[in-house]
Amino acid sequence: MEIFALGGQVRTARIHRRLSQRRLAAQADVSLSWLARFEQEAGMEPSLHRVLRVLHALGLDMRLTVHRPRPSFEDIRQQNADEDESEVYRVISSM
Repeated sequence: MEIFALGGQVRTARIHRRLSQRRLAAQADVSLSWLARFEQEAGMEPSLHRVLRVLHALGLDMRLTVHRPRPSFEDIRQQNADEDESEVYRVISSM
């Protein structure tokens, strides 16, 4: 999930915990207007520091993952060529 889509999840968690926006904003030390815009995913670029404070106030955490780009056709072709070449060397060396 991207950070820009996190606002809706925060809203769901806040409602599930029966917290008002005002109370969560106070607990997380963010402004009420910032929290409202964040929950509405209003095209803002939220600061990670504020997002983490809100998540902490809700008892949630965030995990970062690294997404490797998909290999290109050329990458796959080269990988297959390397594997074929190493197979040939393996066969020759076992003779």
